[in-house]
Order: sequence, then C-alpha cells, then structure tokens
Amino acid sequence: MDNCKNFDVIIIGAGVIGCSIARELSNYKLKTAVVDKDSYVCFGGQSKANGGIVHGGHDPNPGSLKAIFNVEGNEMYPQYCSELGVQYRTTGAFIIGFNENEIDNLKKLRERAIKNGVQNTEIIRREQILEKEPNINKKALAALSVPSCGIVDIHRLVIALAEYSSVNNVKFFFNNNVSNLLIDKKKVTGVVTDKNKLNCSIVINCAGIDAEYIMRMAGDDSFRITPRKGEYYIMDKSCNNLVTRPCFKVPTKEGKGVVVFPTINGSVIFGGNSEISKDKFDISTTKEGFKEVLSKAEEILNNNIDLKKIITGFSGIRASGITGDFFIKESDNVKGLINVAGIESPGVASAPAIAKYVLNTINEKLNMQKKDPGSIINYKISELFKNLDTDEQKKLINENKLFGRIICRCENITEGDIVSAIHSPIPAITLDALKFKTRVGFGRCQGSFDLSRTLKIISRETGIPVSQILKNNKNSNVIIDS
Repeated sequence: MDNCKNFDVIIIGAGVIGCSIARELSNYKLKTAVVDKDSYVCFGGQSKANGGIVHGGHDPNPGSLKAIFNVEGNEMYPQYCSELGVQYRTTGAFIIGFNENEIDNLKKLRERAIKNGVQNTEIIRREQILEKEPNINKKALAALSVPSCGIVDIHRLVIALAEYSSVNNVKFFFNNNVSNLLIDKKKVTGVVTDKNKLNCSIVINCAGIDAEYIMRMAGDDSFRITPRKGEYYIMDKSCNNLVTRPCFKVPTKEGKGVVVFPTINGSVIFGGNSEISKDKFDISTTKEGFKEVLSKAEEILNNNIDLKKIITGFSGIRASGITGDFFIKESDNVKGLINVAGIESPGVASAPAIAKYVLNTINEKLNMQKKDPGSIINYKISELFKNLDTDEQKKLINENKLFGRIICRCENITEGDIVSAIHSPIPAITLDALKFKTRVGFGRCQGSFDLSRTLKIISRETGIPVSQILKNNKNSNVIIDS
C-alpha cells in the first residue's frame, strides 16, 4: 500500500456522473481525487454500454429528480459539449404509437412532458412521421415529437470531462478497488482501496451498479439496486439513412423500451431490452435477447433491418434503484458521504445538472473558493483528424506526418490520432481506451485490419511489450506469449 494521501473530496467512480462532478470541482481551490476499479474512464457499467441519447425529459414522473435534472441537463448540453470540444447534435425524437391505446398513452406522455417543462412537444400523425422518417412502419398512427432530444459522443464526453479535470489538478487513481470507508465518530474521513489509503472530508459515491455496496460500508442498507441488463446492436454506417432521430415505441413500466437511433459517428443502433440480471457482471449478449430487440426494432422500421449490416452487439447493466428515481443525498448514517445512486436513464442527459447540484451540496459543507479565472485551463479534447476541414488537415499533416497515415480504414483514424491519445492527460494505452477516445477498431471490421498496427504503435510509444498490452483491464492481454 502506498503512502497515505490527503484530499478534500474523493469521488468513487469515473463514469459520466463522477467525471462531471470532478470537472465542476476542478474549478475550485480543492484537492480532489477520483477512484475507479478499472484502468480507464467509462470502462465499467452504464457509461461504457451507452448509445449517447440525451433525452428531452418527456418520460420521468413530474417532480422527480429524474424529471428535474433531465430537463435542466438537456438544456445545458449544447454549451457543455462545445466547451469540452465534444460532438453533440440536437435531433429530436419520436415516440410512436401503433394503436388507439398507445395514442392515449402518447397524450398522457405529452401532458407529463409539459409538466416537466419540456418545450415544443406535439402529437403528430402518420403523414408527418413518414415525411420526416420515411423508413418508419406505415402502420404507425401517431407519434409524440420531442424536439429537444439529442445525441452525444458519450465515450469522448466522459474522457473530455476526465481530461479537463486532470489538467486542472484532479488526481485519478485507476485500478483501485474500494474495499472500505474510513469513518470516525459517524463522519467519513477517507477511503481504503486495494492499493491506497486516501484521507478526505467528503466522499461522493458515484459507483453505479456498486453504489449500494459503498453505502453498506457506511452501515446503510436502506437502498437497493436491481441490475437490469439491456442488449444493443450496431449497424454499419451504410444504414445511416434508416432514421435521423431516436425512434421509440411507447414506454412500459420497465423503461423506455426498444429504440432505433443514429449515433453521432454515423452508425445506427437498435436496443435495448430490460432483463433483471442475477449477475451484475453479466454483459453477455444472447440469442433470445437479440430476437427480442430485433423483433421490436422491426416493428418500428417495418422489417427494414438487413441482418448482414449488423456489425456487433453489446450489453450493459443499468443500476435501477428501488425507488424508481435518482437517489442523491447525504448518508443518514455517516456525515460527509454523498450518495449519487440509482442513476439509470436519463442519467447521461442529467449528468451536467446532477454535477451542479452535488457541487452546491458540497459547497454548503466546505465553503469552497473558486480558482482565479487565469489559473483554470479551459481544456478541450483534441479533435479527430477526420472531423477537421481540408485546410486544417493539410496544416496538421505538414506539422506531423503521422496524421497522414491511416491506421483504421473503417473509421479513418490516423496514426497521429492514436499517438495523441496515448500521450493525452489521461493516457489511453489499452485497446479499448484507444477505441473509446479515437474510435480505432470501432468500425465494420471491428479491428481486424488495424489491430496489429495499433499494438505496435502502443508498444513503440509506451515501451510496453506487445505481449503485455491489454484490451482493457488486468489479465486481458491481447497477445499471449508462447
């Protein structure tokens, strides 16, 4: 165990919620740390297995934390992403009804949206649906249009938040599994991991599916999380004209249901179902799950899904809280422990607003002082070469020839992109870290063309032998020495 380290605030969990809070705290005169059991940001749970839909706020119950933070967060997103250099697009969304009963539910959803403060929603009929989304099933009778819905590059968002925090002096402890909380006289005084003892006066529990486990360390067993698995399938970019916005069926009590939606990177995803999982580590995809989400997606698209165009599938575990709402409050048992738990959908949309709320909660306890504006680094994530205009690309190649060498043909990712990511504020030195930051290996071939080249670049830039390079976490070696 390393020498003891002292901080004001420790955040447990480096997903979208933890990193959003870290970014807010990095603008203050505080010593802040983020602890995560994985080797990189957004490697665990919901931030990893997420399509990046920024919901408009039509679905949560009025007055709930989900409703409040969803609408507030959605309104913050355009500026939020602009400040971080992350791609975001307002697309709108359709929630589609296929019978009279579902149309009645659409009307109720619109009433809920109005109560939540969602602007400019309307019920539209089949002709209007097909005019904007011609591939939708012609049996559709009506849809709730939610213009404020958007899509974001979720992985690069979390990475940008973490890197902004890092350059502004937040310390990240990866591969640190929290084993206990330090508590003295019913007040939290630190965190113990399998590698470090870290002292602090505030702990923010953003551990996702493990948030309940952290709460139990404080003697609090009042909150339960039910793991729910959702499966999703990614289609080739040649299918990018299937839909231009997220298209849902009418939601059920289990969630928003299957959705077909475009991603910010040009592919189309359909999913996800909602299956209670006995194993919170089970992120397998199944034949039964595929059939379920495919049949529901085909209802939306009138059987317009070409199975040959499906690249791959993935699943994730949602941290569904017992109350059905976000759980954000200081522990009743231990002062200084702020629990941010049960953050399922619309967690991505809500993240900026949740971070502001938690910041204000902490400020009441620490009387924080903001840094001088001149000492805050307004960091933006480095733009990918393919997203630059022609003049910018030529200039970059003249400065660094590595940007003229394509490594990933499917996604047009250059060697310069990869090297830049390896040497970024939070180094991306595993295959999945590079995949999330640059999209190398994310395309049609799923890395079969670029794998060997990427491994050689990592080894050259870091000195790590190829046989020791990991896919993601410990013991995930890509190459096994014979």
